Amino acid sequence: MIFQNSKPAALLGILVLALLACTNSDDYLFNDQETQEIEISAVVTRSFDNEAKKTKADTIQPGDSLIFLTTVSPSKSIRNKQYYWTIDGGNFASEYSFQKSINDPGIHKVAFVFVDFFGDTLSDTLTITVATPPIMDTEHFIPATGTQNLTPDSTIHFAWNSYDPDSLWDLSFRFTLQNSDKDTIVDTLLHKAYFKYRKKLSPLQKYTWTVKAYNEFNQKSNETLTATFYTKGHKGESAVSGTIKTSSNHKEQDFSIILLDSLQEPLDTLQLSGNPSADFNIQPLAEGKYSLVFFVDNASDFLSETIHFKLDANQVSQLDTITLVDGILPRIRSVSDNDSLDISDTLRFIVFDKGGPISTSMIQVSYENRNLQDLTLLKDTLYVPFNKEASAQNWTTKFITVSVTDPSNNSSKHIFYLRPNATLPEVFSE
Repeated sequence: MIFQNSKPAALLGILVLALLACTNSDDYLFNDQETQEIEISAVVTRSFDNEAKKTKADTIQPGDSLIFLTTVSPSKSIRNKQYYWTIDGGNFASEYSFQKSINDPGIHKVAFVFVDFFGDTLSDTLTITVATPPIMDTEHFIPATGTQNLTPDSTIHFAWNSYDPDSLWDLSFRFTLQNSDKDTIVDTLLHKAYFKYRKKLSPLQKYTWTVKAYNEFNQKSNETLTATFYTKGHKGESAVSGTIKTSSNHKEQDFSIILLDSLQEPLDTLQLSGNPSADFNIQPLAEGKYSLVFFVDNASDFLSETIHFKLDANQVSQLDTITLVDGILPRIRSVSDNDSLDISDTLRFIVFDKGGPISTSMIQVSYENRNLQDLTLLKDTLYVPFNKEASAQNWTTKFITVSVTDPSNNSSKHIFYLRPNATLPEVFSE
């Protein structure tokens, strides 16, 4: 029985071996990795920095480059048939990760596609919006900058021009209105390029209005429309306004302004503080000729300036910015008021300027081609430590230089002489 049944079994084994010999055996050889679940992920970022934000969506301007990154789990080395990127269904790239720009405005779908060893397709999609910021027309608008005699208790109409270069997006506008004290009266978001202000304004005042345009993706215009107008006074009254500042980089300043009539008689005095400048508005005034005298309080190095002007009825005269200039150099002298000094452990100098405060950071003291350190300034007295090495016995005259720069960048330098503190024989005897 056994011998009779073994022949068919042997023939069956031979047939199986022959079938395997005619088949691609690699298709039956795969590792555990290829049977694991595969996951892919695509992100976009703007920098290769590891800390850079990685997202599924971004908004850029035409021509801006983005970095497209992928992850394949369990590994990018897993066997696959192909992988590629598409943009709006068309070819985009064939790398796992790459950097590329998109020029066409619009909302684009960028997908990473991965076809695994068995022909299954996986994909992950990003949304990239390409938009151009709106453009604001800063030349054509109403009321035109410098407009005078607007009635303060009637409706004021504002209108401007702006457009979307892509012709794709809706625009909105941030409109602000400020008075002469820079208090914000209106700050609103509009969807039309005009605004009506129906409330009352103050007479004889300067007002500033601004507009910035935005598209749907909060991209704002590079240009900001900024304009001013003036309200008229009652019964022919007028005003004068302007800005005063100094040449100093010291921000806080106290100013005085004297108003004179056509006969140069004082009418009024104003006290102002500026950081770094101060605005003024003098009203109400009758039409006629006037003068203004400007000076800085407690800083006599600044030269005063006088401005003459004429006012017409119902007009606010806007003066150019007045800059008071300090052209006087800082003063430097020794305590003894002598340029020849005796060597001592501490040298003292008088340093002062009437154009603003002086600090040790604005002072340099040099000796033998090196700067001395640890300077101290108390009121107008400068204390300079002179160390033992520098104070060694000296039989020749040496020079020490004090340099000072004031807040208006006026610089002065004074050279002092250190008297010998020993004779040549005394030096050699040591």
